[in-house]
Formats: sequence, structure tokens, C-alpha cells
Amino acid sequence: MKVAQAKLKSTLRKIAIVGPLPPIKSGIARHTSALTEALLADSANEVRVWGFKRQYPGWLYPGGDERDASLSSPTFRYEETVDGVNPASWFHTAHAIQKFTPDILVSPAWTFTTAPALGYIAKKARQHGARSYVVVHNVADHEQASWKSMLSRCQLSNADKFITHSQALAKSLSELQPGTPSVFSPHPVFDTLPQPEGRLTREQNIELLFFGIIRPYKGLDLLLKAIAKSGRRDLRLTIAGQFWQNEKDTTELIDRLGISDLVELRSRFIDDREAAALFQRADAVVLPYRSVTGSGVVATAFHYGRAVIATRLPGFAEIVKDGETGWLFSPNSIDELADHIWGMTRAQTDPAGIAAKQFGQRFTWEKFASLVVA
Repeated sequence: MKVAQAKLKSTLRKIAIVGPLPPIKSGIARHTSALTEALLADSANEVRVWGFKRQYPGWLYPGGDERDASLSSPTFRYEETVDGVNPASWFHTAHAIQKFTPDILVSPAWTFTTAPALGYIAKKARQHGARSYVVVHNVADHEQASWKSMLSRCQLSNADKFITHSQALAKSLSELQPGTPSVFSPHPVFDTLPQPEGRLTREQNIELLFFGIIRPYKGLDLLLKAIAKSGRRDLRLTIAGQFWQNEKDTTELIDRLGISDLVELRSRFIDDREAAALFQRADAVVLPYRSVTGSGVVATAFHYGRAVIATRLPGFAEIVKDGETGWLFSPNSIDELADHIWGMTRAQTDPAGIAAKQFGQRFTWEKFASLVVA
């Protein structure tokens, strides 16, 4: 019996995963957890997981605590050993992975701050025979500087394959690192999010939602100006998420535009149950980003069957079908976005939401996991 078990174990594909996990409050942590669950569900895999005990120094994370008690820790076994700012933890994690002798190391790339840690761990794993597969969410920080690019390269240069949620990003990676294959897959839909408990009160004919961490590249200012320009007074915009910068600038802009009565501001971390209620109330989710390489917000909107209004950028145009699952507008075009808002009716958003949910069901974590380790 023991001999048979040993033979079976020797035929398994050994996969090490390193990345942030809940209750760290980020889309990357949720993504890493969902990918891990899908890889664990495949009986051909033997998977071990190492998480972050800290990602960033406090001064780099203006959103308060990295963790939130409302988020459940994963049910699978994992070790929290990586400290993004403590190189000794990188060494210890790399040593633990070396003892596991994986065939494949999977890690996410999303910010320059964690790139040195994950790059070091990948380098050591490769030196001992593992292949390093990197799920690239951002090839560069959205508010980038040359020194940040240098730090990001610490991780990207130690990859044997890139996996992205944007064809444009895959192309950029191929140009940046021609010898490393880049593959594309749309962002899977989060299928374990809770269903809404009850209903939030609708106060206007059209309910719009801007959701997620609020940073300048996400273009909230463009949306506010478009709402004012549209002239509609029978809508409400709910802004739900933590500000990393410029909350005062945003509230002052709302006042200047004369739309305070049309905006609900929930400037804090939004837990899953509150998010479910907000998506359920919304007629459409608006993403007026100035740049994008993939979006968990679109995947969440599709899960809840909500239409999406987004900038016509490659990361959105690949998954938002204009006139079917939502609508696209030209980058930075306040006029086009205002026109969409002016003409919007629930007779349009309801069927678009149904189509969005159906379309999103194509993008499963099982398919994505298979692509990652192929």
C-alpha cells in the first residue's frame, strides 16, 4: 500500500504557489486564492502554498490595515512566511520551497513593491529546477517611474512563462522579454461571492456603481464630470471603495459640479456582503479608467449580472461586448460618457446584464488554472 502511494505521489505535478491571500484585502489576494482552489481541485496536482504576512511598508499603503476581519482565510493549508520588506523571510521561504522540490512555481506580479521578494524566490526555485510561471496583472505600476520599472524587472526577469488577462499586456511582455512566452486568458468570474441579503433601496430611476480602490488612473473625475454634463437628475452614482489619494479633491469636485444630491460616497473598504447588495442595486457598473490591464471589477459585475460601461481600452474591449454586455466609450471622452449616461434606460441595462452573466460563465477558474500550468 505504501509503495503504491509513493508511486502515485511521484507522478503528481508538484506546484508551489506564492502570493497574498485573504484576509489581505485585495483583488490579487482573492485571485491567488481562487486560482489555488482550482489547482487543488485537479487530482493530478500536489500543491503547497506560501502567503504574505506583510506586503508593503505602512507608508506605502494608505488604506489602513492590509487585512480585514470580514474576509475569511482560505480553507486550504498554507504558510504565511513572506514579508515584502524583510529579505530574511524571502530566504526562508525560498529554502522551504526548495525542500518541496516543485516542478512549477506560480506567483502573481502586480506591483513594484513585492517584485524583489517574489523575484528572489523565483530565482532560487529556478536554480533548483522549477519553472517559474508568473500571472501578470500589471507589467508596470499605473503611476509609474523608472525606478519602479527596475524593481518590477526583478520578478519579470525570473519567469519562464507569463499569463495575463489582457492581450495588449501579453504583447507588451513579449516585446519586453522576447524569449519568454506570454499567454492570454480573460479574467475568470468569481463564482463564490455571496448572493445579496435583502435589497438596498433604489432612490433614482438609474443606479450607477463605481467600485473598488480609488486611484487617479481609474478616472472617477471623468465620470463625475460626465454625470454633470449629461444634465440628468434622475440617477444616483454610488462610489464604493477606499481612496488612496485625493478624497478631498473628489468631494470638492462633486460640490463644484453641483451633483452632491446625485452621489452616494462610501469611502471605505467594502466587504463582500455589502458589495453584493451594491451590485444587486446597480443598473450598470462604470469603469472610466485611463489605463487597464485586466479587471476583477468586470468579473464581479458579470457574476452579479450587471451591465458594464467602460473605456475603450484593450483590457476592457476584449471582454466587454459593446452594445451586448455593456457599452464602451473613447478614452478620456467626457462627452461620449455623458451621452451614454443621458440615453441610458433600464430597458437597455437589464438585458445587457443578463447577457453579461451568460458571457461571464465561459470564464471559469478551472480553465484558467489549466492554462496557467500547461
